[in-house]
Amino acid sequence: MDRPDRDTPRSLFADRAFWLGLIAIGLGLVLFVLLFNFSVMPIWTRHDAAVSVPDVREQTPDEARNALLLAGLDWEEQDQPFNPNIQPDVVVDQSPAAGTTVKPGRRVYYYVNTSPKGLVVIPDVVGYAEGTARAAVEDKGLLVENVLTDSLRTPEMGTITRQRPAGDSQVPAGTRITLWISPGVDASREVTVPDVVALPVGEAREVLRSAELYVDTSEELEGVVTRQEPESGERLNPGEQVRIYVD
Repeated sequence: MDRPDRDTPRSLFADRAFWLGLIAIGLGLVLFVLLFNFSVMPIWTRHDAAVSVPDVREQTPDEARNALLLAGLDWEEQDQPFNPNIQPDVVVDQSPAAGTTVKPGRRVYYYVNTSPKGLVVIPDVVGYAEGTARAAVEDKGLLVENVLTDSLRTPEMGTITRQRPAGDSQVPAGTRITLWISPGVDASREVTVPDVVALPVGEAREVLRSAELYVDTSEELEGVVTRQEPESGERLNPGEQVRIYVD
């Protein structure tokens, strides 16, 4: 039996249908891409939507998360090395910065000054002798890193005039402490005692310190100075003490 010729009209019709179908599929794909790009994508990405990043610094982590969620933003918390000189367990920085305009759902990173375990309270050693101060600091599991001579004079040489970090603050065990000590009284010259009567105690202390005279900072006085010893106008060596009194 003779085999049908491949160039018969039926064969040509089948080839034409195949190519027309292929072209139709291609056109359909092009239309789908155009529809997705110009109709679906703008809705999905919300090109016209924008959110201002709230300021979450100095907030607790819970407060920061709530503020970001209410703004329609994602969040991620990051810890950073503990800094004893700023408030613990609060947000200290964020990225993007507050006020930045971003798309809804954008992730905002915030950094928390997380308190480490094993915090200790630094003893307040101002007014102590150096040896006593060292012992008090080391007894708390802290280290005395530096002992520096201060410009502030007191009646007793070697007493602690300042410390960093400040006394009564919480820091991790092993934190290094810097102490300043008094050079003592300067007997080579004299200064005039200023009049601090009728001044508030805080202001009176500053006036006396500016005059290079010592006033006991451990005395918890409040109010207005009513009397001082020695009286104003007398002469003392820098570092000698002036006592103040309130009613």
